[in-house]
Amino acid sequence: MGDVYGYVLVLNLEGKQMEIIIGILGLLIAIITFYFSYFKEPKEEIDHLKVQFRATQSLSKEVQNKIEKYATKTNSWDKLILPNITFEAYLKQMKEAYDENLSDELFKRLFNTKLTKPNIQSMTKSLETQFSALQQMNTQAKVLLDQINE
Repeated sequence: MGDVYGYVLVLNLEGKQMEIIIGILGLLIAIITFYFSYFKEPKEEIDHLKVQFRATQSLSKEVQNKIEKYATKTNSWDKLILPNITFEAYLKQMKEAYDENLSDELFKRLFNTKLTKPNIQSMTKSLETQFSALQQMNTQAKVLLDQINE
């Protein structure tokens, strides 16, 4: 019986009362939307960032190992891998970049802080760019290794 009474009550509201109720409902919807957009933890985005971080981290180590293996087998440490960059200098730079940007310590620190969606999106994009560059270098390193293993 209470449900019918509420239904009848809504039907008997005058224009101004209905406008107030619609306004309050609109405000509640806006508040809820704002909360879910800015304060609720973006779990899916964080999970994707973690996967991207670990994949980039793993690929970086793989490339470093291939370059080191090639340079050691061919004694190419002082030879150029890129214009004006030797194998030794390139590998040193890769290891420094790894320690600064892809270390396990950074991973732990990063995910022990509250991340916002814009931060997550920016970091994910940066990791995707790094991953793409590492894939290209991984292919080149594989070709070099295949040449000496033939």
